[in-house]
Amino acid sequence: MTGLDALARSLVVLGSEVNTLELGGRWGKHRRAACGSAKLYAALHGGGELRVAGKSLSLGPGELAFLPRADEHVIRDGPGTLVPPGGSACVGMHQTAADVWASAAAATTSLVIVDLQIDHADAPWLSLLPAVVHVTHDDRELGGWLADTLALLGRARALSPSLRETITAAWAQALFAHALRVEGAALPGAEALRDDRVVAALLRLRAEPEKPWALGELAAEVGMSRSVLAARATALLGEPVGSYLRRLRLDRAASLLATTDAPVKAIAARVGYASEPAFTRAFVRARGTPPQAYRRALRGRD
Repeated sequence: MTGLDALARSLVVLGSEVNTLELGGRWGKHRRAACGSAKLYAALHGGGELRVAGKSLSLGPGELAFLPRADEHVIRDGPGTLVPPGGSACVGMHQTAADVWASAAAATTSLVIVDLQIDHADAPWLSLLPAVVHVTHDDRELGGWLADTLALLGRARALSPSLRETITAAWAQALFAHALRVEGAALPGAEALRDDRVVAALLRLRAEPEKPWALGELAAEVGMSRSVLAARATALLGEPVGSYLRRLRLDRAASLLATTDAPVKAIAARVGYASEPAFTRAFVRARGTPPQAYRRALRGRD
C-alpha cells in the first residue's frame, strides 16, 4: 500500500445516503457547499452536466463525478437549463420508492447519488484536492470494477444497510485515493502529499496523538531530516506540526467529552497532557470554554 492509499484509508466515513433519480425533460439542482461531506454522482444511463468551481463537465452513461468536499455545484441535463440558487428545475418530482425519485417526464437519465459524511477534522489534505474528479470507463485504476459497482449502487434499496455501508465506504476510499493522485491536485503542498515519508509521519501522529512526539524523533522514524519534514509537513498542513498535533489532541478530547463519562483528568492523560490544569488551559484556548462546561452544554442540547 502506498502512502496515498494509507492516507485515503485513514479517512473515516461516518455514514452515507444513496438515492436514485429517474429524470426526463428539463431537470437540474443547485447544491450549496456541505461541510464535512463528499458527494458522488453516477450515471447508470443517460447523463448530464455538472458545473462546479467555475468549470463544467459532461457526465456520460457509466461515468461518475466525485466531489471530495461537496463544494457548491449545479447538476442538470444541459447548459440550457436555468437553475435558481438554492433551487431546482425539476418538474413534478415525486417519490416512487424509499430511495428513488422520478420526474414527471419519461426518464431518459438515471442518476445514483451518494452523499458521504466524512470525519475530516484531522484531514487538512482535503483542501488540496480538486473540486471534482471525473472517472470514465477509460480510467485504468477504477474502470475495471466501475460498471459492476454502479449497478450494485443502483440496487441499493435491495441491499442490507451494513452491505450498503461497506460498498460506499470502499467507494469513498478508492475515490479519495484516486483524487490524491490526479494531476488536478498539483496545488501548493501537493508535492509533500505525494511524499510517502511525510504521509507516514502524519499517519503516526494521527494514530498516537497522545505520544510525546519530538519532531526529530518523528523525522528519524520516517527517514527524513528534521528540517525537511518540518517544511514539507507545514506546506501540506497549512500549519506547523506542533499546532497540528495540539489540534488532534483537543479534537480527540472533545469527542471523548461528548461520548463518554470519563473524568476530565482521565481524558487529559489519554490525549497526552501531563496535568488537568494544562489540558483545561489548552482546551479553553481552542474551544472558548472549559471541558466540563463543554460537556454540560452538549448534554443540555441533546
